[in-house]
Amino acid sequence: LLVGAPQALALPGQGANRTGGLFACPLTAEPSDCWRVPIDEGGQMGPGVGGSRGWGPGGADPSPRPAVDPQRESKENQWLGVSVKSQGPGGKIVTCAHRYEVRHRVRQPLETRDVIGRCFVLSQDLRVRDELDGGEWKFCEGRPQGHERFGTCQQGLAAAFSPDRRYVLLGAPGTYNWKGTVRVEQLNQSSLDLLRPDAGPFEAGGEKDQDPSLIPVPANSYFGFSVDSGPGLTRRQQLSFVTGAPRANHTGAVVILRRDSANRLVAEAVLAGHQLTSAFGHALAVLDLNSDG
Repeated sequence: LLVGAPQALALPGQGANRTGGLFACPLTAEPSDCWRVPIDEGGQMGPGVGGSRGWGPGGADPSPRPAVDPQRESKENQWLGVSVKSQGPGGKIVTCAHRYEVRHRVRQPLETRDVIGRCFVLSQDLRVRDELDGGEWKFCEGRPQGHERFGTCQQGLAAAFSPDRRYVLLGAPGTYNWKGTVRVEQLNQSSLDLLRPDAGPFEAGGEKDQDPSLIPVPANSYFGFSVDSGPGLTRRQQLSFVTGAPRANHTGAVVILRRDSANRLVAEAVLAGHQLTSAFGHALAVLDLNSDG
C-alpha cells in the first residue's frame, strides 16, 4: 500500500521543515512496518539518480545528495504525496508535490517565486530505474510567469495513468488565473513510440498555443482538480480524458476531453453541476459497468 503524507516532516537534505513524503506499507500482520520511500531527498534529481544503489526499507543512501539551493527552489510545504497512483503489477508509480516552488532573482527587485508543482515517476520497486523515472516532470517550468499564465500551475494536485499504460495525466488547476489545465504525456518513449501520431504531449489550451480561451470554463474554475481516462466514453475504442473543475460557474463541472490533430485536449462534453457551491467534479472515477467499453 502506497500512502501519501503531504504534511510529513522534511528529510535532512530538503532544506525545509515540512515537505511531505511517500510511504510504502507492506500488507502484513505487522502494523508498524511502513517505510519512507527515498525520493526527493536533496536538490534537483538528474536522470538515473538512485537507480542502482540497492537500498530500500530500513536502508540508507550511502552517497551524498546535492543540497537544495534556496536561490532556485523551495520544498517548504510542497505537499509531496498529495496524489499517488500506481499502474499495477509491473508498472510505474506517480506521486506529486503540487506546491513545489521555483525561484528566480531572490532578494532582488524582480524576484519571482512560482508554485509550479512537480511529480515523481518511479518503477515498481519504488526506485528511479530508467530515463522516464525521476522528478523532472515539471511542464510549467520555464514558461511565462505570473498567476495569469503559469506561475501558479500547482501541477500534480491530481495525477493518473491511462488504462493502456501509455500516458500519465497531470492536472494543474492553478494555471491561467486558476482556470486550470490538464496535460497528458507519453510514458513508453521508445524511438518507435515517438513516431506515432498519438505520441503527444497533449494539453488543454495547447502546448504551443497556450491559449486559455480553448478551455471551456471560466477563470477560478480549478480545471484539472481531478483527472481520469477511459476508452469508449464518447466514441467506441477512442480514449477519452476526464477532468473536474469544482469551482466552474460556482457549481462545478466535469469535462470530457479528446485529443485533436494539433496535440490539444479539446472538450467533447461538459457536465455541469446543479447546486451552487456543490464543488461538482472535486473527485471522479471512470467506470465501465458492463465491461463492454
